[in-house]
Amino acid sequence: MIKSSWEETKKLSKYHFDNFKNDNQQDKVDVLGKLTYDFKDDVAKIIKSSKPSTWRTRGEHSNARSSIEYDTEEYDLENTGYSKNHIVSNLTYEMTPVCNRIGELFNFDKMSKRLHVQLPGQVWNLHIDKLQKYNPDYPETVMRVMIQLTDWEQGHFWSYGNFMYKQWRAGEVTTFDWQNIPHSTANAGHNPRVTLQITGIMTDQSKEFINRLKRFQKYDLTFD
Repeated sequence: MIKSSWEETKKLSKYHFDNFKNDNQQDKVDVLGKLTYDFKDDVAKIIKSSKPSTWRTRGEHSNARSSIEYDTEEYDLENTGYSKNHIVSNLTYEMTPVCNRIGELFNFDKMSKRLHVQLPGQVWNLHIDKLQKYNPDYPETVMRVMIQLTDWEQGHFWSYGNFMYKQWRAGEVTTFDWQNIPHSTANAGHNPRVTLQITGIMTDQSKEFINRLKRFQKYDLTFD
């Protein structure tokens, strides 16, 4: 019998799952700082190279998941009225030079970089991440950061628990408690929302860069 990915990940989560509770220790996104750069040309290339992706087709071929994991995710889709072929976002793994440079700054071990281009009408349904595969014995060392490459617009939705993340500027860097916090994204606006997502195991260099970013709140990629 196929189980629900949502129900199984909820069992592992420490989130409160109370729709009417606002816990500022859980219902939040952590803003680390801002990378200053004009991403306009990069965004155009990223949008052009991105392809529609479902839960099953979202990963790189070299990072394939088990068939049962896809089955449990598709079970949740169909159980809530989506099609298992529902397009969650356009994705691409073709990095521009500046995206590769950002990856070098974070320098995670076992690093994965992915570009999200969420087009109007696309929805990534509510879920909890399963990133422990990067380091099963020490999942607390795994980090996921998002770098927004476009400014927020009305109609761009991103939820972390009961918190709605909004009004970001291009270059803003965020992270969150991926082990516990349910989250979702949607684009009900008029233009694509483009985000660079980087995941991996924290190293001394990544900790040093993150601490620097948090201290000064910005890092200029143009004059690096």
